[in-house]
Amino acid sequence: MVLEMAGKTDPGLFRAGVGRAVITPPVGFVIDGPEHGSRASTGILDDLLARVIVLESKGTRVVLVSLDLWGLSPALSTAIKAAAGEAAGVASTSVWLTATGNATSPPLWRDEPEYAAYSAFLPDQIRGAVTAAVGSLEPASMGSKGTLLPDVSTFTEGPGRPGNAALFVMAIDRADGSGIARVLNFACPASILGSSTEWTADYPGYASWALEQNGGGLTLFSQAPSHDIRPYDWWDENAEPSHPAREPQDVHAMGLLLATQAANGAAETTQRRNVEVAIRTDDEAGVQVMQVGDAYFVSTDKPQPNKFARRFRRDLPHSNTFVAANLSGGMFDDKATFDARAIKRASAILKELGAS
Repeated sequence: MVLEMAGKTDPGLFRAGVGRAVITPPVGFVIDGPEHGSRASTGILDDLLARVIVLESKGTRVVLVSLDLWGLSPALSTAIKAAAGEAAGVASTSVWLTATGNATSPPLWRDEPEYAAYSAFLPDQIRGAVTAAVGSLEPASMGSKGTLLPDVSTFTEGPGRPGNAALFVMAIDRADGSGIARVLNFACPASILGSSTEWTADYPGYASWALEQNGGGLTLFSQAPSHDIRPYDWWDENAEPSHPAREPQDVHAMGLLLATQAANGAAETTQRRNVEVAIRTDDEAGVQVMQVGDAYFVSTDKPQPNKFARRFRRDLPHSNTFVAANLSGGMFDDKATFDARAIKRASAILKELGAS
């Protein structure tokens, strides 16, 4: 880690705070996801969490929220952003909401009567996590890094074709080098445990836990566009996986690989305290764009193939661009095409913010 510090402690410089909340539904409630049909949950392998990072610099405050879910209905997404914004004292448009792509998820993208009370409870849980994050704001530095995590995923088109290995890491640290938070962006659905009937956050949850246990601070995972990507051994119609059974050990292995490479990337960041923070939303194009120092973020609620992310990184090769999609919980569709209009508009905003 290289640290670039301003000469004086300036209250307008970068600050960060974190919070979290357990959002595991009750045992017995329905689990659903993109690959397997609805089934009743029978237990908890590990909790689903909401992770929150609040950042502020030079009078601008933004809220990052990641949920261990597959997706949300537009109404629930709106309610969560409103609750998070209210708790942070900002407009809901200053909330960057994303999901981990967890395929062992409550079906919150549709109207499920069983989940009516849970859906009312969820915004309040996130409100509490944001309140905790605001209360823990402290001086911080940040830096980002693009690295690679190869050989863990595959594109569905062409059996065994390696998936996009791009892994982006944002490290947020204290002056003594200890971690406040990490933000990870990687494309591979969290579907390793397949048809499990136990609640689990799958490999992103394990990777986040591993980083948190080893001094990285709260770790927020964001699923990059992955409509046409699967975990390596279990791509569609693979008749010869190395082992057909999907086990927690597979989750642990993938999670540890991700955590290790993310930790290596975080160690290579150049940390800055003089940080520009900005966030913009284009409702017509359905995109949200955010800048945090040398890291840029793009999100869209629509499902997207991985080409959606690759296009930004091709056109802006000198910037670390974190790309998130499918907050709406769209199911896998091999015929899905990327949203060219969203790319065009988001690219224009990114360039206005200084991405290149």
